[in-house]
Amino acid sequence: MSTLKISDSAYEEFKKLLDDNNISDYVIRINLAGMSCHGPAFNIVVDSEKEDDVVEKVKDITFLINKSLINDFEGFIISSAEENGRGLQLEPIKDLGLGGGCSGCSGGCGV
Repeated sequence: MSTLKISDSAYEEFKKLLDDNNISDYVIRINLAGMSCHGPAFNIVVDSEKEDDVVEKVKDITFLINKSLINDFEGFIISSAEENGRGLQLEPIKDLGLGGGCSGCSGGCGV
């Protein structure tokens, strides 16, 4: 089972983002940045492989994802602006049903 789904257009857009930011070592970690009333937020960082990682190589880019994130979210999808109309986007495969608002802000976030 592939833990990462990325189209050719998303790959090219992602690689350009790395190149534009002078990142020459294409070893990228997908992290859980935190939780909000909209659900999980993810980020990417340049990193090195750790013992609990799932490693997924896509052409020149090596993606590192902690096994616990794979267990929780079943992997990730990276889509391009061409595909989603909004820009490069990283989403989990499995929606945990956590988004859609919370009672803490009384709807002040516009949800």
